[in-house]
Amino acid sequence: MSAEQLKEYLSTAIALAKEVGPAFKDGFWRTGRFAADSEFAAGDKTGNGADCVTEVDRHIERTIFRRLREIYPDHRFVGEETVAEGADGDYVVTDDPTWVVDPVDGTNNFVHHFPYTGVSIGLTIGKEPVVGVVYLPVLDELYTAARGQGAFMNGRRLPLIEPPVLTTPASLAECSVLCEHGSDRSEPVVRSRLASFARLLLDRQHGGGCIQNLRVTGGACPDITLVAKGVAEMYWELGPHAWDFAAAVTILVEAGGAVFDGAGWWGTDLPEPERTLKPLNIWNRKILAIRFIPDLPGRPGSGREIQRRLAREVLELVEDIPYPPDGVH
Repeated sequence: MSAEQLKEYLSTAIALAKEVGPAFKDGFWRTGRFAADSEFAAGDKTGNGADCVTEVDRHIERTIFRRLREIYPDHRFVGEETVAEGADGDYVVTDDPTWVVDPVDGTNNFVHHFPYTGVSIGLTIGKEPVVGVVYLPVLDELYTAARGQGAFMNGRRLPLIEPPVLTTPASLAECSVLCEHGSDRSEPVVRSRLASFARLLLDRQHGGGCIQNLRVTGGACPDITLVAKGVAEMYWELGPHAWDFAAAVTILVEAGGAVFDGAGWWGTDLPEPERTLKPLNIWNRKILAIRFIPDLPGRPGSGREIQRRLAREVLELVEDIPYPPDGVH
């Protein structure tokens, strides 16, 4: 795939994100076509009230996919609401160019008027993310990236925080970690997540990571863009879908970040030599993302080494939760 072709795909995604921005803001503030007396319908997708969908989600996804099908009729398309409503629930993951869209990432934030919510438009080729656009309309933040071409927020190169202000953390105790609790509220899953959070927070004397803070903002894409900006060190989550982070992963990687499979090692009988970092597969629903880390003075490549060390330290403290992969492989 040529750089020029990727630029074209990126330009298309940016234009579509901007096109649906006004409808997104109307829905967020309940104005215009989504005024308080209009059809809004925050429906329950999971049956436990923890995951919802609105007419805004459906409208934005329909708009984006209609435009994309007009421009790229030979491409494939995966969207959160399309899959959630069963229209394409058994989609096959292929190497073909595939647009992966979440029309409203962080829908619970959206319905509660919490501004960390946005539109996510990603493109995968060879099952790997190569183009990403995340638009947070209420915050007026537009994140864009294409493979090999850098990452930007509103035209400013990421990360926004640069050395020496952007420091090199010596340990987890200097790290801010973003995570989400997910929509599965079954007792085993909730207990597992809380146990992992506790070990991350616990002091070192008691076997914990003693991270500096743990933050839950309510959406995978806003979380990962915060890491790409350099205002948090890492993001860990089990259970999100490909549309939740396909776009943001491209942005983070192009901002100098690193991404890994997020399946934890705590409580497993995996021998120490086999506890190795695995590359991220966005369809497997487990992710650990770490921001750009500057090299130490006189030690080229040390930033990448520290990313991997911190990743291993996190995975030693968190436990895995089994989730079926997205799509048919």
